[in-house]
Amino acid sequence: MARRVLLVRGGELPRQSGLGRAHHELVDRLKAGQIPGYELAGVIEHPTGGNSLQRWWRRRKSHPAKVSKEALDGMKNGSVDLIHVTDQEQAHLVPKTKSVPCSVTVHDLFHLSPRTVIGIEVGEHSPNSTRRKDLSHLRNGLARADLLISISETTAEECGELWPEKPVSIVHHAIDPEPYRIEGEISLRNFVLLTVGSNEPRKRLDFLDGVVDALPQEVRNDLNLVKVGSHLKLSDEELIAAYQHAEALLFPSAGEGFGLPVLEAMAAGCSVLASDLPAHNEVVDPSMLLPASDKAEWVKAITGLHSVWVERNGEPAGADQIALERAAKFQINDWGKKMASAWDSMLGE
Repeated sequence: MARRVLLVRGGELPRQSGLGRAHHELVDRLKAGQIPGYELAGVIEHPTGGNSLQRWWRRRKSHPAKVSKEALDGMKNGSVDLIHVTDQEQAHLVPKTKSVPCSVTVHDLFHLSPRTVIGIEVGEHSPNSTRRKDLSHLRNGLARADLLISISETTAEECGELWPEKPVSIVHHAIDPEPYRIEGEISLRNFVLLTVGSNEPRKRLDFLDGVVDALPQEVRNDLNLVKVGSHLKLSDEELIAAYQHAEALLFPSAGEGFGLPVLEAMAAGCSVLASDLPAHNEVVDPSMLLPASDKAEWVKAITGLHSVWVERNGEPAGADQIALERAAKFQINDWGKKMASAWDSMLGE
């Protein structure tokens, strides 16, 4: 008989957001039976919005009380075997009672453990008093959890440093390659390079601007740099088509919990040029990594891509086989087995 997992989060973040997408995919995969031996018992979440007092009361009082009650009731009546908090920003929801086995997915620890990477501040270096209290609640919640599930080796190491006695399992994200194999249409012309992500400092779009300025004139004349997320909004289907038609995804980020766009790009057969920094350097093929701050190396790599594009007379290159082979290492079947193994370890199996 499958064990029943009660998924817990705070606000109903949409699928289009990073944490929202990870949550919804876990819901979908439990429903589809893609985690052997486990099924979905239910989801506890709440609508977003409201004034500041309503939001504080919901986050600090009413929602944690609801989670504790429903989890305990579920254990007593046999409808719940464990609860799983789907991201570390909701770790305060880990019940204070020890009657319910509980795990938490840790996507990153940037806010709990801010750092400076190649001169870029990553995380919250100067939180206000309210946020400091909030972060304290999150730390305490993670300390109460029976198991932390990290999406990268780098974050798992950080978890081990902060909570040395806490069991930590590594379960990288996975991807369904089928949607990325369907040929899409999008009106992109010339020598197309992509960026995907917000314009927050750690994404380092300003570094790319400097790289573009340093490119040879003939490359800049042909370049069509498409900045998805920060400047242009695309549907999922349009983004897949953009990956398929681009020469490469440029990903100079100073730090990622995982770096899902690089996996998506490779699944679509798109090459990647990424900074050799955690944790996306665990995902990208090593041949696609560049020194994070070496502008000359980025210029050289992009110029090389342009030369190949010119030799093809701008004709489509077809899928990059190295990218496809690397993406194939992040299969949902393997992901499901690792999730099941992690929960089995928590439950003593």
